[in-house]
Amino acid sequence: MVGLTVKAIENLKPKSSRFERPDSVPGLYLVVQPSGAKSWVVRFRSPVEFGADGQRKPKKLTLGPFSTEAGDTAPIIGHPLTLTQARTLAASALDQVKRGIDPTAVRRADKAAAKIEAMADNTVDAAMLEFLKRYKGRKRQGLRDTTRNLTAHYLGLKPDPDKPGEWLKRTNGGVLKTWSGRSLTSITKRDAIVLLDGLVDAGNGVTANRTLTNLKTFFGWCVKRDLLEASPVISLDAPAEETSRERVLTDPELAALWRVSDREGFPFGRLMQALILTGARRDEVREAVRSEFELDGASVALPTGGTWSGPLWTLPAERSKNGREHLVPLSAAAVEVLKSLPRIGKSALLFTTTGETPISGLSGAKRRLDDAMRAELRKSNPAYELAPWTPHDLRRTFSSGLQRLGFPIEVIEECLNHKSGTRGGVAGVYARYRYLAEKAQAFDAWARHVDGLVNGQTTADVIELPRRQA
Repeated sequence: MVGLTVKAIENLKPKSSRFERPDSVPGLYLVVQPSGAKSWVVRFRSPVEFGADGQRKPKKLTLGPFSTEAGDTAPIIGHPLTLTQARTLAASALDQVKRGIDPTAVRRADKAAAKIEAMADNTVDAAMLEFLKRYKGRKRQGLRDTTRNLTAHYLGLKPDPDKPGEWLKRTNGGVLKTWSGRSLTSITKRDAIVLLDGLVDAGNGVTANRTLTNLKTFFGWCVKRDLLEASPVISLDAPAEETSRERVLTDPELAALWRVSDREGFPFGRLMQALILTGARRDEVREAVRSEFELDGASVALPTGGTWSGPLWTLPAERSKNGREHLVPLSAAAVEVLKSLPRIGKSALLFTTTGETPISGLSGAKRRLDDAMRAELRKSNPAYELAPWTPHDLRRTFSSGLQRLGFPIEVIEECLNHKSGTRGGVAGVYARYRYLAEKAQAFDAWARHVDGLVNGQTTADVIELPRRQA
């Protein structure tokens, strides 16, 4: 068998579903996910476990993510691995099999020992690190990276940029700013009340509520793992009142945002323009990779017959908030914005300055855009007061705008990737494709509307929809 090469691995493009490529080392495979992530696994027959048919059970040992750069230490399972390092670990695992040892059992034992060592001091810090590594969510399918990172943010941790899967303590916020070094069992209900009240008194009521939500999840996990007998926050209610957001940017505000974003350019200005045109969630765009886009045109076979063709963004299920793949027909304006983005090194990310991680520093960029918007709006109205807004409000503005343009709610829901009860199961799968033409028309109409606002032109109030075939 011809072995893999580094160049061949780098040239492998993701597909719509997970696939594997074998290496010359028997049992060693490279796994390529739809997101573009690549990792190593070893497949073998267990030397100690047998199935009902009397055959040795097939087993899989995950070695770690693919890397092009070797570290300073010997290869370790779970760490980024080059092709050479993966072959070394695979050979070692297969040697264990020959000697009658199941390497997956060895791996479980090593992880259990590491857990005991990590939890030896029983501090809040150690427990939170273990929680972030092991918590899978209520449905047990695993948390999205964005969800895990947001949870870490409230707890007071952040991803280690040099060690994937590891965490660093934040110095300017989160629970650990107050509780770091404390014994897990020493945290009381009163400690939590003082922490949350402090956030409310500082004007951060929403943060206090989100912190409590994450603490309830964390302490509940600790109880299930037998690290605590009871959760100290189980009886606490949300410390601050919240009202649902209804902020929609006005037409002048939307036009001003587009203009100042155009001047801002890459990366933050282009990110805002992409959000305006696609109605997508901030991190769905911020973390997008090039393999998700077919800017020169895609061809999709429809379940009812025929095909749909046009530029397309396929947001994979693992990156969407509701775990549902989202097909986004791209307007000409959206394609123009996306094609203008520079490629940083060999990075697959669209919005990156490092080539390794999605852009950060959005809070500072948002303040800069707010100041520029305010100045832009006061050119025509010197007394204009810009009300607070968030990038998520652009989704609401997009939805409201499509309603004004006359699109039916079911098309708007599909454009937003909302999963309603009327389109679950098989019906939902068919709707995903059936609405492609209507969605394409909606995104095109919205882009024309935004362009009209920016350039001072009027657009039609109502869009004439084609009759949809059953």
